[in-house]
Amino acid sequence: MASLPDPEPEQAPASGTKLQIGGYVKLDSNLSDYSDGASATAGIGEDFLVPSTIPVGGESGDAKYHAHAKSTRLFIKTSTAAGSGQVNTHLEIDAMASGQGDERISNSYAQRLRHAYVDWQMDESRSLLAGQSWSTFFNVGALPEGMDFVGPVGTIFERQPQLRFTQKVGSGSLQVAAENPATTLYNGTENPYDDNGSPDFIVRYNNSAGGLSYSIASMSRELAYEAGDLRESRRGYAISLSGKLQLGTDDIRFMYNYGNALGRYMGLNGYRAGIIDVDGDIDLIDQSGGFIAWRHPWSQAWRTNVVLSMSSADNPDTVSDTTAAEYRSAHLNLLYSPVPKLTLGGEYILASKQVENVSGLLADDEGDLQRLQFSVKYAF
Repeated sequence: MASLPDPEPEQAPASGTKLQIGGYVKLDSNLSDYSDGASATAGIGEDFLVPSTIPVGGESGDAKYHAHAKSTRLFIKTSTAAGSGQVNTHLEIDAMASGQGDERISNSYAQRLRHAYVDWQMDESRSLLAGQSWSTFFNVGALPEGMDFVGPVGTIFERQPQLRFTQKVGSGSLQVAAENPATTLYNGTENPYDDNGSPDFIVRYNNSAGGLSYSIASMSRELAYEAGDLRESRRGYAISLSGKLQLGTDDIRFMYNYGNALGRYMGLNGYRAGIIDVDGDIDLIDQSGGFIAWRHPWSQAWRTNVVLSMSSADNPDTVSDTTAAEYRSAHLNLLYSPVPKLTLGGEYILASKQVENVSGLLADDEGDLQRLQFSVKYAF
């Protein structure tokens, strides 16, 4: 039998605007045990793994239970035909990292801006994005699937205002972006400093070969600060290689980052990009990090992800004893989707933080976190 035309096609007429509303609802339940403290050194570290908040040098506490629904998100997207291309917009909010709200009565939390951008697809080969979105330096498609909000300690993870141009080049694409700057430095009075005279410049190339999709990104950015009449500035760099290798139904995801200007871009600002020395000059700090992850479906409904990650900083001897020197994390999860878009899962997280201990006076220079996380998520 011949198929009949759809009387209500999904695509709007060429002169109209297509509207999409979506997001997900998610509950996270965490049971955390710290080797050197009763809880994370900042509350956000109880909501998800924030490497810098792992306590070091304290007394071990009892396991702590914490539940929240802050990562629940809502987005609105539009798509409008424009000449030989189209104009897309994306607005998205959630309540994670909210500065307002508590658990005393109603667990009310303020919404925060995640994404807000317009993306002009000029034609099949060119586009211009303006607004706040994932940094061009971050290949979101390489991030492992997990219950934790971010995941591996060595990943790039950054959203910020930017202007990005994308041009198809052969079978791949080249992206050039100017993004909002901010400077984090040890021995400073501000974190971050907002004294930059130029944006962060990023160039990224994306392509695929067989079952391998990959991205190569480079960044040049200014690290600067002002204190009274003094203004100091240094330019640093960073590179990132990431991708996903499809192996039948399994896949391997990976990322490696290196540079002297990674700072806030890697591991949720687990390290600062440099240090202000005794003369007021900026010394940049070489840092590296990455992860490797294996995803294995057991069936159409069940799947497992195994993730190993680490990062390190080559700190100078002038940093304080408690300055972070290395982070490590391992994630193991089992996820179940009994119906489309519904995921129930459990994840075991083992993470550690090691501090520099330059003087050798600290009796304990490493702290560990063990966490069991159980989540329910429904996307719509």
